[in-house]
Amino acid sequence: MAQPWLAKTKILHRLGFGLGMGITVMMLTLTWLGLTPLVRLENTFLDFRFKLRGDRPVGQEVILVLIDEKSLKELGRWPWSRDKQGHLVKGIAADGAKVIGLDIIYAEPEVTESLRELREILSTASATGVAPPALRETLHKKLVVADTDHQFTNSLHIAKNVVLALPLLVPATHSTQLDLIPTTTAPEYIKRSEFMLVRQASSGEALEPHQATAALPPLKPFAEQAISLGHVYSLPDPDGVMRYEYLALRYHDAYYPSFGLEVARIYLGIPRDRMALILGQGVHLDEMLIPTDQKARMLINYVGREHSFPYVSATDVIHKRVSQGIFKDKAVLVGTTALGTYDQRTTPFSANFPGVEKNATVVENILHQQFLEKSVWSGPLEVSMILLFGLTLTYSLEKLRALPGTFMAASVFLGYAAVAQYLFVKQAIWIPVFNPLLTIAVTFITLTVLSFMTKERQAKEIRTMFSSYVSPRIVEELIKFPAKATLGGQRKELTMLFTDLINFTTFSEKHSAEDVVTQLNEYLGGMTEVVFRWNGTLDKFVGDEMVVFWGAPLDQPDHAELAIKCALHMRKRLGELQEKWKTEGRFQLDNGIGINTGTALVGNIGAEGKK
Repeated sequence: MAQPWLAKTKILHRLGFGLGMGITVMMLTLTWLGLTPLVRLENTFLDFRFKLRGDRPVGQEVILVLIDEKSLKELGRWPWSRDKQGHLVKGIAADGAKVIGLDIIYAEPEVTESLRELREILSTASATGVAPPALRETLHKKLVVADTDHQFTNSLHIAKNVVLALPLLVPATHSTQLDLIPTTTAPEYIKRSEFMLVRQASSGEALEPHQATAALPPLKPFAEQAISLGHVYSLPDPDGVMRYEYLALRYHDAYYPSFGLEVARIYLGIPRDRMALILGQGVHLDEMLIPTDQKARMLINYVGREHSFPYVSATDVIHKRVSQGIFKDKAVLVGTTALGTYDQRTTPFSANFPGVEKNATVVENILHQQFLEKSVWSGPLEVSMILLFGLTLTYSLEKLRALPGTFMAASVFLGYAAVAQYLFVKQAIWIPVFNPLLTIAVTFITLTVLSFMTKERQAKEIRTMFSSYVSPRIVEELIKFPAKATLGGQRKELTMLFTDLINFTTFSEKHSAEDVVTQLNEYLGGMTEVVFRWNGTLDKFVGDEMVVFWGAPLDQPDHAELAIKCALHMRKRLGELQEKWKTEGRFQLDNGIGINTGTALVGNIGAEGKK
């Protein structure tokens, strides 16, 4: 025969403990495995923390020059001729910019139709020798004017502070086809932009940064006139959100800094030989350490949505419609934002974030040391929090009722979330949130559902078992502490009350059975109300006799006092009944009461499910 739920209290406690431990072990295992869905959810929680923090103040050192819709409307479709772009660079440099970053690719020469024709004419004239020297000189001057690449090179030479973009290709995992033709060796002219100092972190746990297999470097004349080159490789997380900046990429046997890093280094005036890549730790800019993960990635601490940085339209710069000195001592980044002309990024704040503004954010992070750090101890912290929350809730929820248990779980959940947000906003530290909070939620829900199911069944059994012979208050107490209602017996000190009617046999012989039952039920009903009023346990009716006791199933230290008060109240209630019976002309019943205190074996003794 199956045990009643009351008899399974210890088993259910063990079950709850086992479930709580199982959830904790499961969460530890999932954390160790680093499953992609859980990583994505953790990243989603990071995005939510950005939004909860909101926009933050941005420094004034960085300003953007944007090739926007207004610029295209006034100056024509993109790409513009390079003489026009050179004019833009000279205008920014002339206003005193400290460094100019061109987030534009210059991998191919620009050959216009007029330039091609002039070259052919000059080549023919030189080959035949029929053209006079004056004509050849005139053709050569026109050729120089028509050569927009030459004019752009001259603009870079005049500015002397331009950083150009260096596109490096990192193939996708398992990719066998490259969109670019692999280079056998890195061009010599880009090697002056590589890290001069590279070493391994002392921990020895570093991984190699991503390996580039091909490059689309700027044209050699451009690269030679630029102050530096910076790679513009970016890779979003699997959910498409751009959260990291790759501060270093390996290409052949060298490591190349990112575009944003180079712009920041030059702005700060730090020589290249004072910049060091520490694999597994970060990038040193003189005394500053930019923390990175083991893949040389820096977490980007976004300012807010797009257009968070001050900006001007490129056409206004070319047409000299900007205030004089607007670029003085600034880091100026030039890029495209017109629809269909730029690399669109998804960030925690926006799904339409221009790549040039992402680079500006990296520069701002470095200049103001606004580094968002996920420390090496975040892994051990995550494991510790899962263990702490899992074990604490497993132990506590088994002992607490529903409301206090819910309050405790909610306090732990919200408290940890609040601490994580505080560290994120005030200390720029990213601690894991999702797995610890999931541990709290799953443990609470599982144990609460188990408790609800078992306690409902136990409450039903208690009401069925006890409501006929104890007061409602005691029933509710037993529901709160069901272990006290389990089948069995134990020795306890009790006070017993015995009462029966005097001359009941004579009364029964002289009245009909119907009258006897009616008056007896009225008497027993009145006495039962008094017993329950004084929280007694009604043991049994034996004809006209009642057996009542105090001290079980709940402990009642004043059981003797309660029994005496109950006896006095029974006599009073009987007097009220006698007055009623006298007016009705019915037999005057009387009772005798005996009380005794002593040790007895007491419990819900009998067949399972029967009282």
